[in-house]
Amino acid sequence: MGQNSAGKRRYITGFDGLRAIAVIGVIVFHLWPNRLTGGWLGVPLFFVLSGYLITDLLIQEYDRNGRIDLIGFYRRRIKRLYPALVVMLFATATMIGLFARDLLYNLRAIISSNMLYIYNIWATKHGESYFDSWGGASPFTHLWSLSIEGQFYFIWPIIVFIVLALRIKRTKVSIAILVVATLSAIWMGIMYDPANINRAYYGTDTRIFAVLFGTALAFTWPSNRMKMTLSPRVKRNLDMLGIGSLVLTIIGFFWLNGQWSATYMGLMFVFTAVIAGLIAITSHPASFLSHALDNKVLNYLGTRSYSIYLYQLPVFVFFDKFTHHNDSFIVNLLKIAVVLGIAELSYRYVENVFRRFKKPAMQPGVTLKARFFASRQAKIMATVAAVFLLGTVNAVAAKQSAKPRPETQLQKRLHANASEISAKNKRALEAAKASNAKKSAKKSSAAAKAVDPALLSKYGLTKDQLGKISGNAVTAVGDSVMVDVAPDLQELMPNTVADAAVGRQAYSVPGILQSYAGRGVLAPNVIISIGTNGTIGEDVFKQIMNTVGDRQVYWVNGYADRSWIATNNQFLTSQASQYPNLHIVDWYDAVKDHGDWLGDDHVHPNPNGSVQYAAEIAKAMADSKK
Repeated sequence: MGQNSAGKRRYITGFDGLRAIAVIGVIVFHLWPNRLTGGWLGVPLFFVLSGYLITDLLIQEYDRNGRIDLIGFYRRRIKRLYPALVVMLFATATMIGLFARDLLYNLRAIISSNMLYIYNIWATKHGESYFDSWGGASPFTHLWSLSIEGQFYFIWPIIVFIVLALRIKRTKVSIAILVVATLSAIWMGIMYDPANINRAYYGTDTRIFAVLFGTALAFTWPSNRMKMTLSPRVKRNLDMLGIGSLVLTIIGFFWLNGQWSATYMGLMFVFTAVIAGLIAITSHPASFLSHALDNKVLNYLGTRSYSIYLYQLPVFVFFDKFTHHNDSFIVNLLKIAVVLGIAELSYRYVENVFRRFKKPAMQPGVTLKARFFASRQAKIMATVAAVFLLGTVNAVAAKQSAKPRPETQLQKRLHANASEISAKNKRALEAAKASNAKKSAKKSSAAAKAVDPALLSKYGLTKDQLGKISGNAVTAVGDSVMVDVAPDLQELMPNTVADAAVGRQAYSVPGILQSYAGRGVLAPNVIISIGTNGTIGEDVFKQIMNTVGDRQVYWVNGYADRSWIATNNQFLTSQASQYPNLHIVDWYDAVKDHGDWLGDDHVHPNPNGSVQYAAEIAKAMADSKK
């Protein structure tokens, strides 16, 4: 069977490759969220890796020495992680103070909570949604995961020491950990709120199951007790399992939607278990993946993955500010190049300077400070850090940095609209469930006779147009633009159920429509207002049209200063001739010369614009019923 590596610490080949996959997934998700829908799974991959490696090292230390040097462990973790985090925080704060003062709000709380590793807790109530590409313009949003890891590093060594000292059978410890992990995943499902996923997505208690998967694995799959060679049959089975878990992980990267309710009701747990299997196989020195994932490119990215992860969002956010949200492919490649360049500097002059510095046996008269600053890298790092410290003081001295970002008029309106939409949805859904096809037809006919003159004036409709649409049963699905407009649609057509959410992407729509269809309440008229936050995509479009079947679809095209808007609008126009039940409502053409219809962000309609938006839909619906 080959040599056994028991009792020896070894470098686990392939793990840097996994880190590279994780950080690539996260970066691509942030730049092209509709291309790599589940790229955020890179974070659970980091979590499981951390849980496994830390626990594995702690167990090995206890087995060697009969104890765990907690102070030494904390010192090593701080040297490895804290300097790079602090420099990134101060560098970003300096940039905010100089070039982006609209981001000053909450800056004191953001910096302090990150330095205490409790940012994720703060973000559950005050942070931007991880999936909101318009509202989530903070360069700090991604740091929530580092806080969970920091909390884990602080508490877990103590628990491991107690468990090992009690000499509990390690398989039992692993089972107990998996039970707790399962409870954490169940708690995620309980805490999930589709209107505000921050609590479920950022919470330590709801996300710790990923870390616990790694810790459970370490108790039953120690890296220093694996055989260096295996029999052909065992190796073949191991490799098949490894390749299968890698394929399933990649499928998750492309498929698993972070805004699906099913993701929080078990799918994230399942894919995290798959990731744990991938890590288990890769950690084995005889596995194919251990060698396949060990190459120069992946190792380079993996060793620098921490700094790459730290600087990705700050670079992306500032690029968007300076280039006015130019998200072309070339610009996104340039963003990645800048991130890699900064990460290399951080790795060389921050991470390595502190990680490799050890207290030396100094000659008499030579201070520790003098020894530290003897290196060129330390001097460069100290100079840059001093500049960033001054810049941070300038930023946090601003009054805005101690205050939460005030709600804009648009945000106030969206919040008010959400409550109004919810109340009207309940009435519309009850009506849809209670009525059969004949009753719906009678109700529509009756509604056509009762035309409110005030509505004709407000929306600029003729009596005939309003009569044709006022009794319609409608399902309206969309993003924040729909949140903005839905109350006007429900005023025109009271039997409208509006399902809208800030930050929603097109890939969420098929599942939403399928949910309504499955409950038998998907209306004969479907309004779709999606595409503001990303490209629609041909596959998603086909899924939507297949779900609605022969129902009438009124798809409103978009208007915003994002590169994909023109692509979306051209695509929708090209599809109109392919589907006789598809009607394109040309909002772009209607609003392009009416800036007075838009709010300050030049995307969402203002109150008058919402009326015009609803009127365009109403006219299109009336015209289609000739």
